[in-house]
Amino acid sequence: MRILNPLQYLGRAQNGEHWSLYDRLYSVITSDFVEKYKLLTFYQPFSDAYARECKAYSAITKSPKTKNIAESDKARDKGFRQVDLGVEMGLNDVDPDVVASAERCRIVMDAHRGASSKSYDNNTAEVDDVVELFMSDAYAEDIAKLGLTEKVASLKALNDAFKEAYMARIPEEYARDTAENMKAVRPVMDQAYEDLADAINAIYLIAAYIEPNAENAAEIKAMADLINAVVHRFDKTLSNRRDGKPAEGEEQPQPTPGGEQPGEGEQTGGETQEPTEDEEQPGGEGETGEEQTPPDGSGEENTPQPGVDNDGDGSPEVV
Repeated sequence: MRILNPLQYLGRAQNGEHWSLYDRLYSVITSDFVEKYKLLTFYQPFSDAYARECKAYSAITKSPKTKNIAESDKARDKGFRQVDLGVEMGLNDVDPDVVASAERCRIVMDAHRGASSKSYDNNTAEVDDVVELFMSDAYAEDIAKLGLTEKVASLKALNDAFKEAYMARIPEEYARDTAENMKAVRPVMDQAYEDLADAINAIYLIAAYIEPNAENAAEIKAMADLINAVVHRFDKTLSNRRDGKPAEGEEQPQPTPGGEQPGEGEQTGGETQEPTEDEEQPGGEGETGEEQTPPDGSGEENTPQPGVDNDGDGSPEVV
């Protein structure tokens, strides 16, 4: 005999719903009840699993350092572009020596063309290579003739700043990626609760039938009723989830009068995509602008025929 109802829809629960269920159960099953009926052996794993689920559910997956990385990368790309433009300007200089220096430097820049559009690691490596070459004895004089010595030094500083910003996120990223997630914790939480529920069922059987104690049986039954109420609310919410219908107690989105139905015109990211000039408008004419052939393929419009029920109302037409 079980006085605790089973959880039927755990597989349908989203992470927030799963956490909310056990948050309510954790608050219902009091420490006094656990101590009185010597349930600590079963309650402790339940409590530990709840703590793990709380940590997993509240984990922040987005780092504030990501913005710093993106901004540092953007600044570095601008610095790289400034050096590139300086070399291009040198190619049009009136001084042949400057043009010769620009041509030598352009070979380096051409070898790293498109570096800014590559991955962070590739971009960093290519900028490092450009800076190292332009600061070397082989190119230092050419860079000075082009007036780019300070620009190259600035590019090095910008690249170093990016490396620092990127490195600052790596330990945080590692800690996040190796931490327990909800997928791993949920089965542990479910099993811990099931074991505790079995224990509560067992102590009720003892108090009610094996070693009758009306007071204890009533108290355990009252606790079971509280737990069952939480479980009932959970099951009621999720009972229709598989069919794609709103569960009882959940609101269904209502259409706005004269407006779009929920979900209409929505694209990925919640934006509405407008048709381009080259796209055919829905319900409009084809590319030629000519009228479309009627559905019967005759090329002529359908006209009512005398003595025939054309509109399906059960009476022949009179023309």
